[in-house]
Amino acid sequence: MERVPTNCRLSGLLRWCEDQGASDLHLRANFTPMVRVHGRLQPVPTEQVAVLDDTALHSWLLDAFSGELVARIISQREVDSSFYHGAIRYRANFSKQRGVQACSFRIVPQQRFSLEELQLPDSLTELVREPRGLILVTGPTGQGKSTTVRALLQQLNETQALRIITIEDPIEYIFTDALSHFEQREVGIDTGSFADGIRNAMRQDPDVIFVGEIRDRDSIWAAMQAAETGHLVLTTLHADSTAQAVGRIREFYPSEEKDNISGLMARNLNAIICQRLIPNVEETRTPCLEIMRRDAGIQEALRNNHLHMLTGIVESANFVGMHSFDQYLMELLAAGIVTEETARDYAVNRHRLDLALRGIVTSQPILSPDPDR
Repeated sequence: MERVPTNCRLSGLLRWCEDQGASDLHLRANFTPMVRVHGRLQPVPTEQVAVLDDTALHSWLLDAFSGELVARIISQREVDSSFYHGAIRYRANFSKQRGVQACSFRIVPQQRFSLEELQLPDSLTELVREPRGLILVTGPTGQGKSTTVRALLQQLNETQALRIITIEDPIEYIFTDALSHFEQREVGIDTGSFADGIRNAMRQDPDVIFVGEIRDRDSIWAAMQAAETGHLVLTTLHADSTAQAVGRIREFYPSEEKDNISGLMARNLNAIICQRLIPNVEETRTPCLEIMRRDAGIQEALRNNHLHMLTGIVESANFVGMHSFDQYLMELLAAGIVTEETARDYAVNRHRLDLALRGIVTSQPILSPDPDR
């Protein structure tokens, strides 16, 4: 594992970012470095670091990383890696833009956050009590998908004696065995691909398999097969809604295979959790979730590819733990966690939100009452 020396120039910049509570640092040759704090992108002050040209940026990388990694960064167009800076773990991507070097570094939180500490609903704990099936955690990049999955796995680790195998690219959070037993494998080092890792994991007596991301038809098919054969599988996917997540999975397959994958989803897709982080009144961010759970109506819609029906089913099934993004957003607004302006900015259907604010549309409460609020 790469470790950034504490006496190099990159270390000083990383320390400043950590002090600011930043989640991401972006360096591009010939451009002002940028940092993301609580979801907001802003320039790094010039007193912290000046604009680096391509030669200077490569010099920084040579000081910070091994010669082997730097050789890969220079020779390849894109390189994914991870490293430690002190006790803090980072995910790194090195790329080229207009022929010069660029880098993105993201902190991987190592704290053992609970669902409550992450402001996530208790209903998520019910999802991982199922002994088999597929759970998809979806959302745009940087919206806390990996953190949510990590909290769910930690919940299992602390409450059940299970064998949990993770397949990641790269490994981000290092789990410590509590009641459960973990085996963590990295694509490119411990296994050739996500699909290979899933297929081999099924021969290693797992109860739970976590797949860092499903990104091609082979990994999707392998994850479905693992769920079909009696394992609980958790994975992430880039999608903004339950319907878009299902549609994206179908897009990976030619028309003659779409019915097969729809049938597999109808039988094995336990839940889709769509997550976004939105600004709250404390000027940090709060997760806002859409949750779809498998029931008879969802199964029929998936089997027949009636994706247009999914949102309606989700909105009408609060009593079984389903709700849309906008329904949850209204709960956050009613609880005083977000402002009305934020709710309007982030609503999927602003007209429906306006009706709800005027009392014309109502729904069953989703969030648990907070006696301290």
